[in-house]
Amino acid sequence: MKTKKSFYIVLSLLLINCSLERDIAYIEKVQDPEFFQNAMQNLTDIIVYDIFSPPVASRVYLYPTIAAYEVMALKYPIKYNSLVGQIKELNPIAVSSDKNINYHLASLYAFNTVGKALIFSEDKMNLFLEAFKSDLVKLNVPRKVMRASEKYGAEVADSILEWASKDMYNQTRTYPKYTIKEEDRFWKPTPPDYMDGIEPHWKEIRTMILDSSNQFSPKDPLPIDMKEGSPFQKELMEVFEVTNQLSEEQINIAKFWDCNPYVTHHRGHAMFATKKITPGGHWIGITAIASRQSKSTFDETINAFTNVSIALFDGFIGCWDEKWETLVVRPETLINQFYDEEWLPL
Repeated sequence: MKTKKSFYIVLSLLLINCSLERDIAYIEKVQDPEFFQNAMQNLTDIIVYDIFSPPVASRVYLYPTIAAYEVMALKYPIKYNSLVGQIKELNPIAVSSDKNINYHLASLYAFNTVGKALIFSEDKMNLFLEAFKSDLVKLNVPRKVMRASEKYGAEVADSILEWASKDMYNQTRTYPKYTIKEEDRFWKPTPPDYMDGIEPHWKEIRTMILDSSNQFSPKDPLPIDMKEGSPFQKELMEVFEVTNQLSEEQINIAKFWDCNPYVTHHRGHAMFATKKITPGGHWIGITAIASRQSKSTFDETINAFTNVSIALFDGFIGCWDEKWETLVVRPETLINQFYDEEWLPL
C-alpha cells in the first residue's frame, strides 16, 4: 500500500513538472529572432505597396524600431542603454509592474502598433497581426501573457507616437511645393511623367543624432560648363555613353539598385507602373541578411535594425538638405537638350 501511494505521488509530481514545462516552453520560442525579422519584412512590403518616398520610408522604419528597442533596453539594462539622452527629445517609456508581460512579445506589439500608425494600408497590418496572434496560440502562449504584452506594447507605442508627432513631419505636409527655376543649372522634372520634386522641406525634420541637417556637407558640385572637355561635360558624357556599353548583367544590377519606389513604363499609348523597394529598404534587407548570417539573437537583431534605422533617417535628412540646397540639374535634362532628345536613363 505504501509503495502504491509513493508511486502516485511520483507520478503526480512528474505530471505537474511536465505541465509546467509545457506552460513555459513558449518563453524560449517567442525569442526566435524570426518573429522580428518577419515583422520588419511585413513593414517593408507595406512601404512598397503604399509607395512611400525614400525619405518618408526612412521615417516609417525609424519609429517602430525604436519602440521595439526601448522595450528590449528595459528588459536587458546591462546589455543595452536606453536611447533617452542619446537621440533628440525622446522620453523614457513607462515601466509596468505587471508580471504577465513578456517583453519580447511586447516589443513586437510596440513595433507593429507604431508601424500601423505610420502607413496607409492598415488592413495589411491587421492581417499580419491576426496571423501573428494565431502563431502565439499555437505556441501555447497563455492568454493573460498575450493580453498583458499587447497592452504594454500599446502603451509604449503611444509614447513613441507622441514623440514622433513633434518631428515637424505634419507641419511640412502644409508647406508649398518646389517652384521650378528656369536656368539650365537647376533641377527640373523630367518626362514622361514630370513628377514633382520629392520632399523639398525634408531638412526641417528633427534629426536623431546630427546636430543639424547640414552638419556634414559635401564639396560643392561642379559648375555647369557645357564646353567640350570641361570636367562637368566629361562627367555628363560618361553618363550618356555608358548606357550603350552595359552588359545584360550590368543592366540587371543597375535595375536592382534603382530604388525608385514607383516607376511608370510607357509603351505607345499604354502605361503601367512598377513598385520597388526604397534605398533604405535595401539597407534594411542587408541588415536582415547580416543578422541571420551572424545568428543574432532576438534582441541583437532589434539592436542592429535600430542602429541602421537611425543612420538611414539622419542620412536622408542630410542628403535631402544638400539635394535641395544645390538643386543640381539631372543629366537626363541636359542630354535631351544638347545631345539626344530621345535619350532615356535605364
